[in-house]
Amino acid sequence: MTTQQWVGEKGVEAVVTLGIDDMRDPKIYESFCRPILDRLKQIDGRAPLSIFCNTITPSEPILQQWLKEGLSVEVHTLTHPCPILAKRNFTAAANTYHGGVDLMNHIPDNHPVAFRTPCCDSQNTPSPRVFSELLMLRNPASQFLEMDSSVFNIFTQADSTLPAALVTDSDGKPKFEKYVPFDSYVVTIENYPYPYAIGRRIWEMPCMVPSDWEAQHLHGSSNPVTVEDWKDAIDATVLKQGVFNFVFHPHGWIKNTQLIEWIDHITAKHGSKVKFLNFREARERLTNNFLGGQALRAANGQDNGVRLLDLNNDGFMDAVIGNEQLRQTRVWDPLAKRWKTTTFPVQLVQIATDGTRTDAGIRFGILQPSGNASFFISNNHEKGIWHFDGETWIEDPSMLRGLSQALKTVDTTRDNGVRLRDTDNDGICEIIVGNPDTQAVLKWVPAGKQWQPATFNLPPGVTIVRQDGSDNGTRFVDINEDGFLDVIQSNESRYSLNIYIPQPIDGWNIGWPREVMAGPRSDSNAIPMIVRGGAHNNNGAWFHSRHLWIQNEDTAHLPNLVDRRSYDNLLRGVLPLPKSPQESLRSMKLLPGYQIELMVAEPLVEDPVAFDWDAEGRLWVAEMADYPLGLDGKGQHGGRVRWLEDRDDDGRYDHSTIFLD
Repeated sequence: MTTQQWVGEKGVEAVVTLGIDDMRDPKIYESFCRPILDRLKQIDGRAPLSIFCNTITPSEPILQQWLKEGLSVEVHTLTHPCPILAKRNFTAAANTYHGGVDLMNHIPDNHPVAFRTPCCDSQNTPSPRVFSELLMLRNPASQFLEMDSSVFNIFTQADSTLPAALVTDSDGKPKFEKYVPFDSYVVTIENYPYPYAIGRRIWEMPCMVPSDWEAQHLHGSSNPVTVEDWKDAIDATVLKQGVFNFVFHPHGWIKNTQLIEWIDHITAKHGSKVKFLNFREARERLTNNFLGGQALRAANGQDNGVRLLDLNNDGFMDAVIGNEQLRQTRVWDPLAKRWKTTTFPVQLVQIATDGTRTDAGIRFGILQPSGNASFFISNNHEKGIWHFDGETWIEDPSMLRGLSQALKTVDTTRDNGVRLRDTDNDGICEIIVGNPDTQAVLKWVPAGKQWQPATFNLPPGVTIVRQDGSDNGTRFVDINEDGFLDVIQSNESRYSLNIYIPQPIDGWNIGWPREVMAGPRSDSNAIPMIVRGGAHNNNGAWFHSRHLWIQNEDTAHLPNLVDRRSYDNLLRGVLPLPKSPQESLRSMKLLPGYQIELMVAEPLVEDPVAFDWDAEGRLWVAEMADYPLGLDGKGQHGGRVRWLEDRDDDGRYDHSTIFLD
């Protein structure tokens, strides 16, 4: 989602937001920020800076001056709890968040749109529970926000589009990963400096590593190396046409003169290619230019029927809108640098007579060999499958064959647990149904031109939703890293982990028959809860760096504020199944700058122990098929020597000759 898609200003290729945190005393912030504001005004007469506030006096006169100069005043909780979810007290977290939203709305002419979680640059504080159970909701005054800036983006050497000099220090080590404050700091993404939507209601504006706190934590306050690294980070951001959300404080960790030096670098090197915005302006441009004037959240704070996805498989995010005001498909043309619009056939939200808005049951997925998007809808009013052909949506009545009339994606307003997932990696999604009444996996069979039940189902006891349609704590994640989605479930009653088997082996059929672990919540080794039930169901779980992480008010006393389970721990005691050559290739982890190709595999070669090439380019392999007990288990010899040839010169060996057996 590049800047050109949403900024709405010709020639602008990147955006910078300046977000200063922790304000309680406006005088301190005026003193620290004034030189920065004056420097920003030299660019285009504005001072677009955002201040994330705690408890302040809304009538403070300087606030009005700032608003007129182009600043925005945003929400950082009333009391700056670190972490916000702590002491087994969710009510305290809700009060400090919602109270902060209310207080910032009491500043005359201020319209807060953004939130930053306290200590997000130093601790694992922006839990999914914060997003789901605080940001997605409204406060008692029906106020809400539309944007967050708490997740941190790290530029790494793995991004081949970036010059090595921008992401590598002179000693060859990663430039930006050195700022990560500790190994288990996992509220991060990599090489994605772009806005994205969370939960259909919140824009995430990822912060850039390092913040000034992260910098002083590494090598002291006001270190000039930090400024040089910031210059490289903004240069990388411009190359990727992204957004640099700058996190800083007036606490002595960085000088305002150093920030001005950084601004000077931007204007001198990039000029008008970089636009400085405050968060309110960013939200307005995302709404007006990316979404055609339709906000993520409706006027009542609920779902506005806006979805972001790559419709035509070109790598750029597109948008579809389906509400009572507009039904529109918006496809980005990266060559022409403009939006192409057409209609959208259905409404994405249902609106009750009292104004309550709920999901209409549209499920997007890949049902075409082209990789273009399709969707399936089946509610109390309409049923169908539509395909996007690159220009418009085409209804495909024939693709309903084999689907029961009783199958609904939503029943009235209840989610029926219908999801589109590609379970077998053939490029086409299956329809998975997981509710207490029905569990099924349906596969499209091109030869028969209909949906048929797959040879497998969800594991016993696993459903995607509960009887009321709420989340039951089931996730599709590749835990054993073989490229196929496994099924993990954990809620207040039970837990389970089942590994996907792509081919029949050792008595297991295709599907999720291999139960790694399962049991009641009372088990001592139970997987931590993904959902907990009750009014605030999301328990704060996410998957990152080969771990399941959980952060909530009940984990804050644990190291790094989190409960965790590594994939290795979850799979402990489970012998890995043999991988296909392609699966083995995908599992290889490479250092930056290297690449790996499959040269030869079984059955052309078996049990290799040594190899070498001759002058003709043939590969000679010594095989030890008799290790360790012999071919018959009693010492029978079985060693071989063979050579391999690439007869069609495609870089892969295709012919094998036994030389010695």
